[in-house]
Amino acid sequence: MNSKLTKDMTVGSIVAEDFNRAQTLEQMGIDYCCHGSDTLQTACEKKGLNADDVLAKLDGKEVATGGAPDFANWPLDLLLDYVLKKHHRNFHLHHEALMQLVSKVASVHGVRHPELLDVRDAVAASFEELDSHFAKEENILFPQLYEMYHAQEEGRPAAPCHCGTIANPIRQMMLEHDATGEMWEHITELTHNFETPSDGCASYHLMNQQLRQFFLDLKEHISLENNLIFPGFLQMEQQGE
Repeated sequence: MNSKLTKDMTVGSIVAEDFNRAQTLEQMGIDYCCHGSDTLQTACEKKGLNADDVLAKLDGKEVATGGAPDFANWPLDLLLDYVLKKHHRNFHLHHEALMQLVSKVASVHGVRHPELLDVRDAVAASFEELDSHFAKEENILFPQLYEMYHAQEEGRPAAPCHCGTIANPIRQMMLEHDATGEMWEHITELTHNFETPSDGCASYHLMNQQLRQFFLDLKEHISLENNLIFPGFLQMEQQGE
């Protein structure tokens, strides 16, 4: 059962409790991902919104139900599986093709729309950083988290973390999440919220569609880690001390 929403709750916790709320916040331009630690009141003030009105929409029938998985009630190992097999896998499979599309559009339309050159460079930089970020999660952090989960299930001590505590790599991952979020906010501004100009071709439109979807998926990915996976394992580690 969801808790009663208040303006003092963080937007990250509001979404973590029910990911169907993400769409409502998205429509209002509220960042529930990299600024998920903001209270709803603070997030609304940043956007010039009335927090009571937003709260009413989040707490009422205007929020769609049934569309998002019930992530809040998933076990931590299933959340890890989902992030790896949906988000990481999709990135590894599709980011090169998306980069080629962005480069193609920038080369064709860059003279009339020079901001596309900045979009191309920002997307390339972000993809390079994400590739490194995912490698650290896949090869270092996530294996340790799986070990902790299985050790708890089996009633045995977990193998020690090479960093001493998982709080250290988690802190680094969250800092990288913040940097990624800022980069994609910049890309959103450069593309005018992924809107295609009147002289844009079909490839231009497809690029914006795919960039928009990539950012939406990235927000879900980061929100799952920041607001469910990482807090869950930090709590597990503290309880095991």
